[in-house]
Amino acid sequence: MNKSLPKSDGSSFFLCEDVREEVNNKLSIIGVFQNDNIVLQKEIVIPALMAVLFARGGEGSCETRVSLTDPKGQTVIESPKRTVVLEKDAIYLAAVRVLAPELIVGRYTINFFFDDVPIQRTFEVKKA
Repeated sequence: MNKSLPKSDGSSFFLCEDVREEVNNKLSIIGVFQNDNIVLQKEIVIPALMAVLFARGGEGSCETRVSLTDPKGQTVIESPKRTVVLEKDAIYLAAVRVLAPELIVGRYTINFFFDDVPIQRTFEVKKA
C-alpha cells in the first residue's frame, strides 16, 4: 500500500456547535458558523464549539492529533495521538471540541497533525 498524508489544499475547515456520528456512516453537523469569526454576545450562549477538518489526499496508516493554541500563544487543547488508516479517495474527519465559555477575544490556531505534519487553520473570536 502507498503511503501519503492529507494536503492542506483541498481539505475543508469549518466551525460548528456539534458533529454527531449517525448510523450508515452519516454525520449530523449542527450549527455551522458562516465564516471563521465567532462573535461572543452576552445574551447568546455557545456551550461548545467544534473545529472540524475534512482532510483529503491521504492513504495508509498514520498518527493523528489536534492542538489548539489561544491568542496568548498557550496550547489549551492537545488531543492524544491516535493511529488511523487513511483510505485513498476518502475523506478523513478530524475534529476538536472547544469549551466556548472559556474563549477569549483574539485569533486561535488549530493544528491538525498527520504524522507530525500539520494542516493549520485559524479562527477569530470577537465581542459584539
